[in-house]
Amino acid sequence: MAARFRLALRAALALCVMGAFPARVFSQEEVESLEVTEGLKPYQVLQCNGAGNARIALAGATSFAGEATVQVRVQPQSRIGFWRWFDAGSSEDNRWSAEIREIPAGGPYRVEIRLRSEGDEVAKVSIDHILVGDLWILAGQSNMQGVGNNIDVAAPDDRVHVFAMNDEWRVAEEPLHRLGESRDFVHSKVEDESERMNLVQDVSGWTKGAGLGLPFAKEMVRRTGRPVGLIPCAHGGTSMKQWDPALRDAGGNSLYGAMYRRFLAAGGNVRGVLWYQGESDANPDDAPKFLGRFLSFVQSVRDDFDAPELPFYYVQIGRFVTEGDPVFWNTVQVMQLQADALLLNSGMVTSIDLPLDDNIHIGTDGLKTLGYRLANLAARDLFGQDSLDRGPRLDAVTRVDTPYGPELHLTFDTVNGRLTSDGPVTGFSLSDANGNDLHAVFRQQLNPDDPKSIILHAGKISEDAQLWYGKGLNPRCTVSDSAGAALPVFGPIDLGAVKPKPVEEADMPPDGDVH
Repeated sequence: MAARFRLALRAALALCVMGAFPARVFSQEEVESLEVTEGLKPYQVLQCNGAGNARIALAGATSFAGEATVQVRVQPQSRIGFWRWFDAGSSEDNRWSAEIREIPAGGPYRVEIRLRSEGDEVAKVSIDHILVGDLWILAGQSNMQGVGNNIDVAAPDDRVHVFAMNDEWRVAEEPLHRLGESRDFVHSKVEDESERMNLVQDVSGWTKGAGLGLPFAKEMVRRTGRPVGLIPCAHGGTSMKQWDPALRDAGGNSLYGAMYRRFLAAGGNVRGVLWYQGESDANPDDAPKFLGRFLSFVQSVRDDFDAPELPFYYVQIGRFVTEGDPVFWNTVQVMQLQADALLLNSGMVTSIDLPLDDNIHIGTDGLKTLGYRLANLAARDLFGQDSLDRGPRLDAVTRVDTPYGPELHLTFDTVNGRLTSDGPVTGFSLSDANGNDLHAVFRQQLNPDDPKSIILHAGKISEDAQLWYGKGLNPRCTVSDSAGAALPVFGPIDLGAVKPKPVEEADMPPDGDVH
């Protein structure tokens, strides 16, 4: 008798922990259906607000036609326990709506929703694998889409999900950009809309497809502890004209419209944008217009996303192993560097020093490096990791005439630690006013007396000489800093205004900047 009493008492206490005794048990025929049609899907990532929480509005349909209270319970899937139900909305005439005001960063969570009418639970549904963290849009052309060899790709992480191109959430796994399953015609090129709604692309035989998005996301999770959601929108071979914001209302028939549609479909709130594009604009018609188009594009994204200070991080284009005149390729690179100085809440990393997997696409290991570099900027700007700087930028040029010939002393600011080089320093060159190489620099070295300086030894420096780093289509560039941030392509810097110093003044500080 005592044993049975103890068992009954334990059962009663267990029910008390759950919140209340059930009013009654429904038969299978009495259970009403409950469907979530707006606001939340399995594996979805919700964007945090400034307080580190997510707020979300939910809605859906039910077979229960009467009036009912909508209650919600959010539970971590990794822990066993019973969390409190709370009133979140109402239901009538087979429609219901609710709002969850605070879900803390983290997860995965199980979100449970139920209807209660006259004290009885009349319908219930749950959605699993919900994360709360930061959403990032991936946009641009092929180097963002990802054409790295599928060798040693970044492994999936349960804290990184992707809003796949078929508008379904799942754990992120390479390749992220699967154009053939996109619901947007501009990507999939499938005319029939009903067919597009059911596309799922088989990528099991792909040999290429690695990108920078997953390495970036995993690095951000490591640094911040927050889950990340990725929204792939890139498409190879596309130009700034094809990304024209004026085509927003064309929806899935335009690149910008498809990106905007997916932004809204993923919740209409993101942490920022990652962008890698410019190769298709390196031509006589488009290169001169690149800077204006790019700045206008960034402003339009911020306007259309209703986020005036939306973080926007991008990559300066790298190498192209081909023959031809490099002037328009270098024009785009230099304009990307100019944009870095003009844009607020933005930042640029370069790919000029990274290995390729073909004649124009960054290799898989290099894409991991780019993800790391972009995470450096985002962690510094958005999470207060101010021990990081943006990476080396040319600050001043000093000419020193020595008994052994002229030297150029280049000093750099925003350097993390010290300048480094993978092997001998390379990448610097001199040209004349017409862009013709002067072949004058015979030695490039780190300055042993200044960790943020480089010395160039030249046989002769003419009055019209111009300084470059990364000039040409396929230069070898080796300079970075202690945090792995690489020196971007720059030039031409007019050396005519740099007055030579005699050797006895070689240890004096630079007179000023050269711009």
